[in-house]
Formats: sequence, C-alpha cells, structure tokens
Amino acid sequence: MSIDNPDKAAAASIEILHVDDDPMFLDLTESFLENELDAIDITTVSSPDEVLATLDDQTVHCVVSDYEMPDMDGLELLDSVRDQYSDLPFILYTGKGSEEIAAKAINAGVTGYLQKGGPDQHRRLANRVKHAATEYRAQIESERYSTVLRALEYPIYVVNADAEFEYVNQAFVDLVGYSRDEIIGSQPGKVKTEEGVRRANDMLATIVSSSGAETQQFRVDIQTKDGDTVPCYDHMAALPFDDEFRGSVGILRDATREQQQREELIRQNERLDEFTSIVSHDLRTPLQNAKTAAEMARTSGDETFFDSLNQEHKRMDQMIDDLLTLAKEGETVSETEQVDISTLATDAWEPFGCPADTLEVPDTGIPVNGDRSRIRRLLENLLRNADEHCESPVTVTLEQTTDGFYIADNGPGLDETNCEQIFEPGYTTATDGTGFGLTIVKRIADAHGWTISVSNSRSGGVRFEFNVNPETSEDRSAPISP
Repeated sequence: MSIDNPDKAAAASIEILHVDDDPMFLDLTESFLENELDAIDITTVSSPDEVLATLDDQTVHCVVSDYEMPDMDGLELLDSVRDQYSDLPFILYTGKGSEEIAAKAINAGVTGYLQKGGPDQHRRLANRVKHAATEYRAQIESERYSTVLRALEYPIYVVNADAEFEYVNQAFVDLVGYSRDEIIGSQPGKVKTEEGVRRANDMLATIVSSSGAETQQFRVDIQTKDGDTVPCYDHMAALPFDDEFRGSVGILRDATREQQQREELIRQNERLDEFTSIVSHDLRTPLQNAKTAAEMARTSGDETFFDSLNQEHKRMDQMIDDLLTLAKEGETVSETEQVDISTLATDAWEPFGCPADTLEVPDTGIPVNGDRSRIRRLLENLLRNADEHCESPVTVTLEQTTDGFYIADNGPGLDETNCEQIFEPGYTTATDGTGFGLTIVKRIADAHGWTISVSNSRSGGVRFEFNVNPETSEDRSAPISP
C-alpha cells in the first residue's frame, strides 16, 4: 500500500476502500458518504479477492467490508488484510448481524462493527470512517516525520503553554548535558541565555499572531550543563490550536561550524589587510634603496653599489618568502601527530649554532601533538632570532613546563615596550631583519591552539613560553625562569 505525500497531508482526501458483493449497495453507500463527508475518495470492489491487490496499488486509510460474501467472509478478509497491514482500520458493515458475529469481530480486532440500515446507520458509518481514517493518516504522518527527525538527529523540544519543557528527544539531551528528568518541567531559561529566551518569546508572538509567519528561524546560544556555549539556529513553530494556545515546538541546529567558518573568514580578511599594508609600506623601503643603489652605480660607475643592490634584492626576496609563510601558517592545523620538541630543536639548531654557542635540551624529550613541519619552522625562527640578537657565545635553553615548554636565551633581553610589539608584522631591531620571524612563530602557535607569552629570563635574555593545552590549564604561579 502506498503512502500519501506528507506535503499534501492537510488537503489530502480520506481514502476509503469499500468491498461488498452487492453493487447497488456499494453505489448507494458511496453516494451517501460523499454527501456526508468532505474530502473523501471512495474505491469500491465487489470481491474480497480484489482487496489486497487494491491495497498494494493505492493509498487507503480505512477498509469497509461486508461480512457475508462468496469465497471469503468479512472476518477472513480481516485476517488477510492484517497480515500485511496490521494497523489499517477495518470496519465491518454487515447486513447479517448477530451477537456471535459481533463477538468474533471484536475478538479479531475489528476497528468497528455496524449493521446495515437506513440513513442513521449510514451516518454512524460516516462518523466511524472519518474518525478511524483521520487517526490512521495522522499516525502515518507522525511516524514518517519521526523517522525523518531521527535520521537527521536534530535536537527537538516541545514547550507547553506554561513555558515548561514538555518533551525533548535524545539528541536534545546529548546537546545540553542534562538528563531528561532535569529538563522536563523546567523553563527554557535553563538552557538558553536571557537574551535567547527574550528573542524566542518575540518570535513566538509573531507566529501566533494572525498576520505572522507560521515558523521562525533565529540564532540562539545554548548553555550546557558543563558551562559551554553552543551557538544554534532555533526553528520554531506553534503547536496546532484553535482558541487556546497550547505551546510551541522547536528544532535546534548546531551553528558551531558556521561560526568557525565566519571567524576564519574574518581572520583571512584581517590577514589580507595586513599583507596589503606590509607590501605597500615595508617593501617600499628596500625597493627605494635598491633603486638608489642602481642609480648610484649607473652615475658613479662604482661597482660597490651593486653589492648594496644585491643585498636589498635578497632582503625583498626574504620578505616575500616570509609573507607567503604567514599566509600558510595562519591556517588552522587539522592533522596532528606526536613529535618531540627536543629532537626537532636539536636538528633545527645546526644551521645557526656557532662552535662556541650552546643549545641545552632535556634528555627525556618533550612530546607534543602538532604539525611536524610547522613546529620545525617555529623552532627555527626562535633559534634564528636568538642567533641574530645575541652575541656569541650564546646559550639557548629548551625546557618542559607543566603546560608545555619554553625557549630562553641569555642575550640582552627586551624592554616592556618591545614585549608588546615583538609579534607585530614588520617589527625588528635588527638592521637586516624582515620583522616577520616572530610573527610566523605566533601564527603557528595560534594555528595549533597554543598560547605564547614572552618575558625576560633570569639570565637576562628572552624567554618564549608556550602553553599547548590552554583550555585545560588552571591558574598557576609562573614557573621560575632559567
């Protein structure tokens, strides 16, 4: 048996299948029911053998059957129908009635039992058919929508007229972290912010107004039992009502991913503005220097100006490489592996360390989860920074902390102003620096979700400390600097 389209449920007809071996009675009953009931579509068959084939081919909400028919009586037909369509309403409308037949019909689970008669009996039949068919169609639609909602796994809630949760599904329970018993009977303010409750009430007022939309969609923040905030879209509608408001139903959709994408777009736009500023400002100085050196070489014939020209070109190349690196390292790390900071730092130290310089790393290693290539670049930039700003011999120390690790040197250190500006793009105190090395370090840390702080070490140099688990760390006293 086919199922009618849920989008047309409100306007769909009640589909009735009437079987009787008396064609005249079939025609009379069809005319009476069509006159008595609105939106009814009746299919008539004169043989029980045609019933199952008809049920397979079309939608039927109720079967009306005679009792005494050739080859098969009404109760035998009921058994055949219920074998395939266990919930389909089946009304026995018979001209041969008795207490025995009525008892058998009731025991067999018939939906209704009526004896044929005049107009009053036909009206009783019409009422019974309308009630049974409407209820069955509502059951089909309810099961269909429930199946769809279960498949979508959206959190669903029902709030009654007293503004209390009356129903929530398992997805809602999983979202908010409260048990069903904790939610049922409570008010929406238990899981929604004050602003969210106010907005929901405003939206509900427009829904129940005569000129308002039937549904509303709006943003709302859900507060979980653990104290987390989950951004959601709330799709709300009022429960069906005539004169008295019965409450509302809503479906929540997690908007976390959309918010993350929006925040990432904002960051990308900020980086684009930053790159535009760098290209238009910071590249201008070496470009002008290169032009000046080229002009001096041309007019004076002094070839030493070519060395200056070449140096400025190298500086611009380095700045462009760093800009491309900034664009890449700002992307969020999606795939990680466990890497040893000590091993990576030892490998990265080779190009920078002079024979008199020292890199101190713990023998036990420092394991972290992250992108190996990006962490290697982070360490390279920190070690290059120590090499460029500290006179040899310099000692660089790598050590593990409670929440991550730090790298410190024994160089000249920083003043308070430099600590504030050190990660800004283009900021450098070196005469030949691009000012992007530590900005890249900051971007790589941000992409991993790490926090970074800078301070002066006990030996007077600079200390860069990384917290690799900022969301789980607790307030602690700062560890002693090396």
